[in-house]
Amino acid sequence: MKILLTTHVFLPEHAAGTEILTFHSAKELQARGHDVEICTGFFAKPGLKDEQRFDSYEYEGLTVRRFHHDLSPMGHQSNIVELEYDNRLYRQWFTRHLLNFKPDIVQFFHLGLLSASVIDACDELGIPMVMTPTDYWLVCPNYQLRLPDNSPCRGPDRDGVNCLKHAVARSQPKPVAWMFNHLPYSLVAGMKRAIEGGALSGAKFSPQVTALSKRPMFLKERMNKLSRVVVPSQLMADLLIENGLDPQKIVHSRFGIRPTPSVVRKPASDGRLRIGFIGGLSEHKGAHLLISAFRSSSHVRPMDLKIYGRMDLDPRYSERLLKLAAGDDRITFCGTFPNDQIGHIFSELDVLVVPSIWYENTPLVMYSAQAAGCPIIATNLGGMSEVVKHEVNGLLFEREDVAGLGAAIERLADDPSLLKRLAAHAIQPKSISDYTDELLLIYDELLTESLDQK
Repeated sequence: MKILLTTHVFLPEHAAGTEILTFHSAKELQARGHDVEICTGFFAKPGLKDEQRFDSYEYEGLTVRRFHHDLSPMGHQSNIVELEYDNRLYRQWFTRHLLNFKPDIVQFFHLGLLSASVIDACDELGIPMVMTPTDYWLVCPNYQLRLPDNSPCRGPDRDGVNCLKHAVARSQPKPVAWMFNHLPYSLVAGMKRAIEGGALSGAKFSPQVTALSKRPMFLKERMNKLSRVVVPSQLMADLLIENGLDPQKIVHSRFGIRPTPSVVRKPASDGRLRIGFIGGLSEHKGAHLLISAFRSSSHVRPMDLKIYGRMDLDPRYSERLLKLAAGDDRITFCGTFPNDQIGHIFSELDVLVVPSIWYENTPLVMYSAQAAGCPIIATNLGGMSEVVKHEVNGLLFEREDVAGLGAAIERLADDPSLLKRLAAHAIQPKSISDYTDELLLIYDELLTESLDQK
C-alpha cells in the first residue's frame, strides 16, 4: 500500500509530540512493507520565490517533501490570513504530487503550514483521507483554543467576534488591542458584518478580516470531506462536533508510543523529590506556573526541578522562565534529548508535571511517563484528565492555580507512600504497533468502501 502522511513540521528540526507520532507511525507502516512518504511544512525566512519553497530530504529511510511557508504573499495570493488555511500554491504542488506518487491513502496528522485545500485535491482524485488531529488547528487559527486573557475557548462564536478580537490582540500595539477588546460585542459584530458586506473595502485590514471570517466555514466544509477523523480524546471529539464535524466520521483511538527499555526507577540517594517538566517552552505549556509553585512550596524534604525543552523557540518566554528561576540552584534547564532516551530521563524523575493552560490533546509525554511508572501532576482539563485520574495514577489541579499545584507538590514531598501508590497504578499505554494496527484496519475499510463504489 502507498501511504502519504502530512504534518505541519517534522524532524530533525522539530521533535514535539505530533512530529514523533508521525515519525513512529511512518516507520511502523514502513516496517510492515508499505511505501510511505511524508509531506511537511517548514518555517521559512521571507523572500523566497515560489519555486524555492519546495525541497525534499531523507530522514531515517523516509522521503520527506517539504514546503517552506512564511508570512508573505506567494503564488497569486497576497492575503496572509487566507494563505494560512487556503494556500493555492501548495494545493497545486500537492495535486501534482498525488498524481506522481499515487497514494492509496492519505493520512493527515496536521495541515498547519500546508493548506486545508489539499483535502479538495484528494477528494477530486477519489483518494480516501484519514485525519488524526493533534491540536485544534481545524477550528482555531492559533491551534490552541486560548483567548488573549488565556481563558479556554470552544471555537469561533456565532459572529466570529472572539477570533477577530484575538487576532487584533496578537497583531496590534497593546493600547490599540486593549481598546478594541473592550468594545461591546454587538459593535464589533456590526463592524465585522459591514466589512464582509463590502464596507471599508479600501481599508488595509479589510481583506484580512474577510479571510478570517471565512475560515470557520472553509474548514468545516473540508473536515466533512474527510473519510475518517481519528481522535485520541473525548474532548477532541466534542470540540470538533461542536464546530460542525459530522459525528459519524469520528473514530476513537488513543495515541501509541514506541516501547522503551525497562526502566528501573530508584529513589534519590538523599531522599530528594525529583520533579520534571518535558515539553515546549511556550506560555501555553505552563512551565512558569510550575517554577512559581516549586519556589513557593514550603516543606523540609529537599526537592529539585528539571526542565526539558528548547530555549530558542520562544526566546522572550525562555527569558521569563530564567528570571523566575534566578537564584534557585535546585532548578536546572536541561535542554532537549533524543526521543530514544526518554526512558533514561524518567528513570531519574519521581513525578512529571504537565501544567498546561490550554486544552492539551493527551501529550505523548504523559503516556511515556506512565509507561515508566512515573506519576503525573496535571491540569484538570480534558485530554489531560482523561489520562490522569486524581488520586489514582496522579494528581490534578485547576488551570493556572499556582497554589493548587504547589499543594500537590507538597503532598508528594510530605507523603512518600502516596508517590508509591500513584506509581503502582500507572496505566499501560498503547504501543505504536497496536496504534498502527488500528490505523490499518481503518485504511482497509476505506479502501474496501472505495472499491465498492466503483
